[in-house]
Amino acid sequence: MFRAAFRAGSVDAVYLRFASADVNEIARAARTMQFHGFNITSPYKERILPFLDDMDEAARRSGAVNTVVLRNGRLTGFNTDVEGVREALLRHGVTLRGKRALVLGAGGAARAAALALVSRGVSVTLMNRTIKRAQKIAAAFSCRVAPVEVIPREMENTDILISCISEGRSMVPRDCLTRDLVVLDAHYREESPLKRDATAGKCTVIDGREWLLFQGAGAFRHFTGQEPPVSAMRRALYDDGACAKKNIALIGFMGTGKSAVGRHLAENLKMAHIDIDDEIERKSASSITDIFRDLGEASFRRMEERQIDAAAGTSGTIISCGGGAVLNAANVDRLRDSATVVWLNAGVGTILQRVGDDWSRPLLDVQDRRSEIEKMLRLRTDHYARACDLVINTDGKRPEEVAGRIQDEISTSL
Repeated sequence: MFRAAFRAGSVDAVYLRFASADVNEIARAARTMQFHGFNITSPYKERILPFLDDMDEAARRSGAVNTVVLRNGRLTGFNTDVEGVREALLRHGVTLRGKRALVLGAGGAARAAALALVSRGVSVTLMNRTIKRAQKIAAAFSCRVAPVEVIPREMENTDILISCISEGRSMVPRDCLTRDLVVLDAHYREESPLKRDATAGKCTVIDGREWLLFQGAGAFRHFTGQEPPVSAMRRALYDDGACAKKNIALIGFMGTGKSAVGRHLAENLKMAHIDIDDEIERKSASSITDIFRDLGEASFRRMEERQIDAAAGTSGTIISCGGGAVLNAANVDRLRDSATVVWLNAGVGTILQRVGDDWSRPLLDVQDRRSEIEKMLRLRTDHYARACDLVINTDGKRPEEVAGRIQDEISTSL
């Protein structure tokens, strides 16, 4: 969705996925990797707050942040989920002021929904299986709370139903879903039981992706200062033409763990593993160092392109690429066409520690290795970002830990 928006708006930027289990790492990476901004998902929307320098009013009132912008070294948090709920309803012709709404759930999404509705003059009732959580939100926004046992009675006086329950579960009996009701289910990955029942009951059903669309539109505005190209974003969001990639390619600077992680990942997923540098040495019967010395870097890059082309033509393969592979646009195109591309990132200190006294790396055959690494990283970071689907920081992590994280991310999110 964001890549489509950047293309439509002629914005020179990339949007990619950063996987982390540590909110401190996310805030640190934003600064060290020079992000312009990022979106943040559960369970980090509340945990990120202590790391921010400022927040907008919606974030402050909702107690959650889903969009962060980095400017002049300061992290500012926004909550565009509130805008997403409001616009999803208004853009579909739903009148809000004076209406009555029932919000199911008590997490961050429910807080955003309650705030969006209350601020537009809607009378809101909150309902959650754990009633104390709902009471906490109700106290913040002056809403009513009702126990789930009285859903049928509450539905008699409800104009708008918003479900923020995980996995699309439904607590609403089918016969309560009638023609005059507006239903918005935040669960959008597949058709939920609530959405099926509401459609059968002739309700006005708003796809949960509309919420995602308009919170993304708000984030785009914060990231770029431009009005979002909503039509282009919607087309990308609803595009079902994406297909699963048959390979996984690991890119990144030397010392970030591509070879070791590739071996663990191949073992975990029962896939083949091709290390491009190893293949070049095997096919040429020469070391990388000798190839650089005797034939030059240009010859090495031609060999690298041939091996990447061959590896991309396979299926079910983990491909560990050399650090400079992304400098060749043809390599990037082949990898992106055939593989989920994962950028393994690490700080200069980690790289120096892992490379150690290994002088077989021809591009680091210099006295001041730190300065050389910093220079090459500045030249390559944009290339890594434009090539990848997923970023994982490997500082302080074992190869098997990184491999497990990649496996989890690909199986659940990509």
